[in-house]
This record gives sequence, structure tokens and C-alpha cells, in this order.
Amino acid sequence: MPSTWYEVNKLCRTRNSNSQNTLRIFFTCKLKGCQYFSWADATFPFCPCGKKTVLRVSKTERSGGRWFLCCSLGVDKSSKDKNGCGHFDWAKEEHLAPLGSHLSPLL
Repeated sequence: MPSTWYEVNKLCRTRNSNSQNTLRIFFTCKLKGCQYFSWADATFPFCPCGKKTVLRVSKTERSGGRWFLCCSLGVDKSSKDKNGCGHFDWAKEEHLAPLGSHLSPLL
């Protein structure tokens, strides 16, 4: 039987593109039948357009593997109703620490 919170919970990312919570991360229980759910982004700031920022990982050669926070809507100039503010900020320890060992670039 798992003995710690980190052993029984896993970190996931929402994928539904029609949701206001797209790309937000959350904790859920690994145990069958358990209904535990908790948003994992409580320490993340809001971007200027009022949306909760989302955590992403850089995939560029210069900063590959470094975590950053950005507007969940991004910058989509082709669609008026889905045009984010383009907010970007490198993630700080205060944002990453609560995620502990659950954090993975494959998230």
C-alpha cells in the first residue's frame, strides 16, 4: 500500500480544446475507484487577459527543457475569439516546487 501523497497521486494535463481549462495541470489519484481531483496550478499567476497561465516546457536548442508560464490562449491572430495576450514568463521555483517529482517534460 502506498504510504505518501506523492505515491498515490499523479499529475495530468487537460487536453479538451473546447474547454476554458485547456492545458491546465491537475492531480488525480492512481488508485482504482478513487475520485480525488485537485488543480495543480494554484501557485501560477494570471496573465494580463485574466486567464490562468499554463506551464509548458521549452523545446528550443538554446533553452530546451526549461519550464515557462504562458497565456493558455497563446497568440492566435487568425481567430478573434481565441486570441490570447501572448503572456510569457520563465517559471520560478515557487511555481515548480509544489509539483515535486511529478513534473516531467512528457506531461
